[in-house]
Amino acid sequence: MQGPGGNDHRTPVRAGDRRSAQPDLPDWQKNTWYGPAPQNENPFDEPEDAPELRSSRSENVNEHLGDFWRGETSGRGYTSATQATKEKKEETKARAQKPGKRPSGRNGRKIAFRVFLTAVILISVTALALRFAVFVVRGITIDGNRTLPAEDIIRSSGINLGDNILTLDEAAVEKRISDDYRLQFRYLEKKLPNIVTIGIKEREACCWLTYCGIHYTMDKNRMVLSETEKMTQTDEQTGVTSVLPQFQQLVEVKGLRIRSGCYIGQTMILSSTRQQLLFSNLFLEMKVLSCTGDIREADLSNPDSVLLTTRDGYTVSLGDSSRIHEKLRSLLLVRQELIRMGETGGTINVANPESPLYSPPSSRNR
Repeated sequence: MQGPGGNDHRTPVRAGDRRSAQPDLPDWQKNTWYGPAPQNENPFDEPEDAPELRSSRSENVNEHLGDFWRGETSGRGYTSATQATKEKKEETKARAQKPGKRPSGRNGRKIAFRVFLTAVILISVTALALRFAVFVVRGITIDGNRTLPAEDIIRSSGINLGDNILTLDEAAVEKRISDDYRLQFRYLEKKLPNIVTIGIKEREACCWLTYCGIHYTMDKNRMVLSETEKMTQTDEQTGVTSVLPQFQQLVEVKGLRIRSGCYIGQTMILSSTRQQLLFSNLFLEMKVLSCTGDIREADLSNPDSVLLTTRDGYTVSLGDSSRIHEKLRSLLLVRQELIRMGETGGTINVANPESPLYSPPSSRNR
C-alpha cells in the first residue's frame, strides 16, 4: 500500500535516515521500530519486543465473550437506548418536582386548565348550594293583619316557600299586595338566611253611603270595600230589626255627588273636587283623634256648612272645610264638658274653634 508521496507507510525507517518523511521530528517522535512490517497478524497480539503483555490479555478478546462484554457501559456516550430513556424520564420527573420552578409549555397549560376547571366547579357547587339549600324561603310571617287570614295575604303577595330570598323583588311584592283592594303594603323584611316578614295594613271601612239603592262601605281614601242591598237584619226569636254589624260603628255619609267608581275594589270618584278634599281631610282627622266611632252621621252636601251628628244626640256645626283638626278637638272638649254637666242633645257650633257655642235642644228653650 502506497502512502502519500509514494512511500509505503509500512516500510520501517531508521532514525536519522535521509529517506524519512519526517526529517524535522525529534528522535522520540520518529518511528524507531526495526524489522519487517507484520503481515496478517492479530492486531491484539503484542509485538515481539513486549511479550510480557500477552499474559495479561484475555484469550476471548476477539470473540467478545465474558462478563465484561455482556455488561452495559456507564459512560454517557455509550449509554444504551433503554438506559437513556429511563434517565430522561427520571430527569423530567425531577425537574417537574423541583420546588419553585413553574411548569412550562403544554404541561403548564394543562395544569393551569385543570386548576381553572376545578375552581369553576367549586364555585358552581357553592352557588348551587347557597341557591337551593341555604338562601331559600322557609317561613313567611305577616305583620299587621287583624281580620284577614295570613294565608290569604301570603297568597296575594306571590311569595312561596322555596323561593330564593335574595332575589325577592320588593317592588313586585308591593304591587301584588296593592292589587288586593283589602290590603295596603307597608314593608318587606328579609331575615337571612330564610325568613320573610311582610308588613301590611288592612283597609278599614270608616263610613257608608247609599247610592242607587245599594249600600256601600268605604275607607278614608274612598276605596269601596263592600256592597249590599240590605243593611239590616231581623232576629227571628225577638223580631227586633237591627243594622248589620259591619255598619254599626261606621259614619253614614250624606250629600256626596258621585261620578263613578261604585264597584268593590275601586276608588269612588266624586264630581266635586272640594268634596273629595273635604272627605279625605275629615276622615283622616277623625282617625287621628280616634273619634270616628263617636260620629253617627256626616252631611257633606255643602262644603261651606259641614254638619255632624254624634251618637249621643249632639248636632255639630263645623262651618267651612278649613281647620278641621282644630274644630274636631274643640268639639271633643265641649262634648266632654257637657256630659260632665249633665247636658244632653242640642247644637255645638265650632266654626270658630277658639270660641265654641252650645245651644240646648229647642224643647228645653220653650
